[in-house]
Amino acid sequence: MWLNMQLSHLPHLGRLFTWLASLPLGPYRGKWPLARITSKSYISPRAQIGCPDLHVSPRCFIDDFVTIASGTEGGSVILDEEVYIYRGTIVEVNRGAKVTIGKDTHIQANCILNGLLGDLRIGRNVMIAPHCGFFSYQHKVDDLSQPMCKQELISKGDIVIEDDVWLGMGVKVMDGVRIGRGAVVGAGAVVTQDIPPYGVAVGVPARIIRKRDVEKPQDVA
Repeated sequence: MWLNMQLSHLPHLGRLFTWLASLPLGPYRGKWPLARITSKSYISPRAQIGCPDLHVSPRCFIDDFVTIASGTEGGSVILDEEVYIYRGTIVEVNRGAKVTIGKDTHIQANCILNGLLGDLRIGRNVMIAPHCGFFSYQHKVDDLSQPMCKQELISKGDIVIEDDVWLGMGVKVMDGVRIGRGAVVGAGAVVTQDIPPYGVAVGVPARIIRKRDVEKPQDVA
């Protein structure tokens, strides 16, 4: 496995060596050690990569069926060291926007990370549960003379997720939102406004119910 991973970045044959390295391991999470045995990142041969301005740091893990793509007007995706992106997740950029993900952040299955009009910046040591979504733009809806899908795209600004945040399953984060360091957002919440550092938020729309430094036996995520 070590030798195959060392050869995994060769032109043309790299995908073959990556596949060979994964053969002795089990499905799904069984392959994550391939991102640790060398300084090379593991990018599954079954991932769909269509982003010319993709920067992958050492020891990242990009699982089967992950999609990383940029639109016709371009954009950047930047992964710091030890970023793990699990299967079914889609990372998409366009109009020069950026998606940046900090060191040792784990993004579970079937998430949507969107950079369009605004950037998406995710910090270090962030835990993102399955089915979370980040949407940096919206459609205008005020012109009743034309369908909403043909109206102008708008954005309230970048999405920023600071370090050490935990987002529960199915959290949706809208444009212009900042989630502060150490915050926790409960499953299914829709975040439309900023969440302060160490805040615990739940609901639709998400509201603060306490701070992490106040002990309560409530499990929100």
